[in-house]
Amino acid sequence: MIENYKGWDIILNWDDRNYLNKNISKNNYYNQKEKWKGVNLNGSSIYGSSLKEIRHIIDYPGLHK
Repeated sequence: MIENYKGWDIILNWDDRNYLNKNISKNNYYNQKEKWKGVNLNGSSIYGSSLKEIRHIIDYPGLHK
């Protein structure tokens, strides 16, 4: 976990070894939109290309539907 922001655990998704071991194509692996992952206590997940984008999605969820 990189940080906890307003109840969301934010991690760098590409550091996850399970993610690296999945049978996925290189195009999906290098998808910047999935670089960062936020998970809340309910198990909901959000993805973003930067830590700043993840924080923005958490702060303004209505803008990112």
